[in-house]
Amino acid sequence: MKYISLFVALAAAIACTEKPESPAASALADPSGLKSEQTDLTTVRLVWTDNADGERGYRIFLRGETDPSTVPPVAEIEAGATSFIFEGLTNGSIYDFGVQALSDDISRHSQIVYLKDCKVLTPNELAEQENSSRIEAPSELEAVQEGNRAVKLTWKDNTSEETGYNLYLRKASEAEFAEIAATVQADVCEYSFKGLTAGEEYIFGVQAGASSVLNNSSIATCVLRLTDIEKRPEVTDVRTDYACLAVSYKVQKLSGANPEHGVCFSASGSPDVNGIKVPGPNISAGKEILQVIPNSLLEDGVEYQMSVYVRNGYEFVYSTPQSVALESQPDALTFDWKEESYPEAAPGVKIFRTESPLKDRPFNAWYAVADPAEVDFRVMYPEAVKAKKTVTEQAESDGDCLALINGAIFGNYNIGVIITEGRMTQEWHGEIEGCYWGSDSQLYQITRPIIGVDAEGKPGAYWVGVPAQNQFHYYTSPMPTVVGQAKYGKASADFPYPAVSWEPYYAISCGPMLVYDGKIMVNHQKVGDYFMTNYECWSETGIYYGNPDRTAVGITEDGKIILFICDGRIDASKGAYLTELAQIMKGLGCKYAMNLDGGGSTGMWVKGAGMINHLDGSSWRAVKSTLGFFKK
Repeated sequence: MKYISLFVALAAAIACTEKPESPAASALADPSGLKSEQTDLTTVRLVWTDNADGERGYRIFLRGETDPSTVPPVAEIEAGATSFIFEGLTNGSIYDFGVQALSDDISRHSQIVYLKDCKVLTPNELAEQENSSRIEAPSELEAVQEGNRAVKLTWKDNTSEETGYNLYLRKASEAEFAEIAATVQADVCEYSFKGLTAGEEYIFGVQAGASSVLNNSSIATCVLRLTDIEKRPEVTDVRTDYACLAVSYKVQKLSGANPEHGVCFSASGSPDVNGIKVPGPNISAGKEILQVIPNSLLEDGVEYQMSVYVRNGYEFVYSTPQSVALESQPDALTFDWKEESYPEAAPGVKIFRTESPLKDRPFNAWYAVADPAEVDFRVMYPEAVKAKKTVTEQAESDGDCLALINGAIFGNYNIGVIITEGRMTQEWHGEIEGCYWGSDSQLYQITRPIIGVDAEGKPGAYWVGVPAQNQFHYYTSPMPTVVGQAKYGKASADFPYPAVSWEPYYAISCGPMLVYDGKIMVNHQKVGDYFMTNYECWSETGIYYGNPDRTAVGITEDGKIILFICDGRIDASKGAYLTELAQIMKGLGCKYAMNLDGGGSTGMWVKGAGMINHLDGSSWRAVKSTLGFFKK
């Protein structure tokens, strides 16, 4: 009975719904003119034209790339609507946006009209869009690590139209910024990110926001790798001078023994090891070291950003950059030079003399100048290694000699390298090898200044490192060893700098280098008890102190060679201090100049006249080496 009653009731219901047939009503017109406008990183506004007549509303559809072709509506809105805002979308993703006009009769619904393949732009893509209404971006963005896990951003505000700033953050391994990480109010120019990971490299971004996202500025970015603070170098002191910079630093914790480290510079942007890199002396954890950077590595008048670097495993860790610059060079010293007549040396060699006072002191000085293309420049060295001969004896041993001066400093041996006819002619010993006992009785690795000519007579000036017998490496800057400070390792083809190619035919080394590339390289500034520019660890009493007789050799801008001497320690001439000697050589037009042995060794011989300078006796000290001009 129960089933029969249910059947009767169903039949009655069907009968009640049956109506006479009527003409079919037409479907609602489809919406048209669909357009989308992204209003922020996760929001899109869809607009259309309402073409329907008598609709009861609109259904809205959203379909992702992985969704099936048929999806349920996400919303139903009122009749007459012409826009809808989609929120919470994922930037970088592609969507289809759909609209359908609704009727009370399902058969009269319009078609679902889709706007397909609409990408929600990422921050980078939005920022890259060309837009003349875009507001100006911030500049001078800088990221500074604060502790192991925090970074503080600062920037310059370049617009008064911003509604605030959008902050972005991503790892360097990620392709682009995914979303806004934080916001700050207008006119705020700093923000700190916290909870970051030491050892990770991050890219930070700052964007000036506008009332419309399309008018937001481009995104200013900077990069910073967070480091373990204890492995980060700390600069404790910087001293500046015209001849060098002196940087003191330490690291609390090192990766391995004496890892690669030093000081790096950049004339634009952040300094790193891909720019100007100056290797440092040996380093130990927690111990402060001093590193001197010679001016041969930097340009005058340029402000650099400087950082200390230390290799931490496979990466470099840097100190906070700071601005540094060399101070102004001292003025060159000039005198009233008068050419003297020495017919037997002319015309290839010219001799000049001055008796002009040097800073109110009586001063007698001479220089000989010649073009090595017209006369030979040679170095003389007695065959017997331990023999000494006067300048006169060495000059008169060769009938082609036109002018000769004393050469390198010597003790039991001639100190440094002497090249004659393309080979080193003196006996091998440790003082040639590029090491020297400093005045603190410690053995230091050094490079020595060297000046000479190649087989074609072209002059050159370098520093030479000799790590082993018959191994010569030439550099355009010295190993900046300082007595009393940390020591450097042995010179090599790559240390302290990449070596340059030079094949001297005649050359002599001594020091210090007075002028290099037009810059005076010596000063009288000290670190503790030792001079900062005493890179060859000379006994400072005879070279850096006092104003004795001096001897020097130089190369002019146009390739001529100058041989210089001045008397000292006599009433007629009180000599020159080392820095004054450098100023004198620069005043003579020397682009390069090197100090030679001085004091009682100082002497100049000229053909037809003999010794021409005025020492306080009638004889001159026997010396180990000489250099001068000879007939071709």
